[in-house]
Amino acid sequence: MAGHFYDRLKAYYLEVASVLRGEAKAASIFPNTTDIGMSRERIFAEYLKLHAPSKCNVFLGGFVFGNDGNESRQLDVIVTSDTTPKFDFHNRNDNGKSFSPVDGTLCVASIKSNLNKNELEDALLGIASIPIGTPLDGLVNPLLRIPDYDDWPYKIVYATDGISLLSLLEHLNAFYNANPNIPIGRRPNLIHVVGKYLVIRMVGGVSIWDENTKTTLKLENGVFHPIITEPDLNAIIWSLSEIQKRASASNHINFTYGDLINKVNKVPT
Repeated sequence: MAGHFYDRLKAYYLEVASVLRGEAKAASIFPNTTDIGMSRERIFAEYLKLHAPSKCNVFLGGFVFGNDGNESRQLDVIVTSDTTPKFDFHNRNDNGKSFSPVDGTLCVASIKSNLNKNELEDALLGIASIPIGTPLDGLVNPLLRIPDYDDWPYKIVYATDGISLLSLLEHLNAFYNANPNIPIGRRPNLIHVVGKYLVIRMVGGVSIWDENTKTTLKLENGVFHPIITEPDLNAIIWSLSEIQKRASASNHINFTYGDLINKVNKVPT
């Protein structure tokens, strides 16, 4: 019926969320926790493959590396631009892991079966270890502004179960109070515990609609804001929008990887 498309679109996203919840529960039949984790990583990666822009490569991750040779810790799912070099020799059948340069990486995700305090801190440390990308000087038209490039890639923590929202926020604040040296751009953008809650880290200039107060909130940059109204629906919409935004902006960045040749051959630069 005319004019009701967005009602149907909402129903579509809710169906996707239902499938994510159902398949995550089905993965729990595996007796080995590693098998459970790998199954949930594949489920999440497949969801992104079906919904991210076609210019995105989505694969089970390993790590990302910077131009200086620094590597991140383990990252479970990685999304890259279509012009980013691929290193899939050990992932030829989508059964292995891969890695990627941070320049051209659009999104990373840390997947947890149960987001308790230890698993949360593991995810936060993994995200904090992501190398800083090469500055955009000379790589993009100076008339084009990409104001949040120091916040690339988009960083997701996704879990199929976890501690309460209050406990999560307490642990988040305690962790960053104890580690204030971690840049805001190396903290998660989105934390999603399926069926329970969504937490979004606010960025400068972005407002958010608060369903409870029916008002638009403009929060301080870096603040973690919880969303408990339809968290699965909002997590899907928000994360896909942010990935699309980065995919679109990446079209205008002249990523170059010639330094890989010199670095591998230890040629002085």
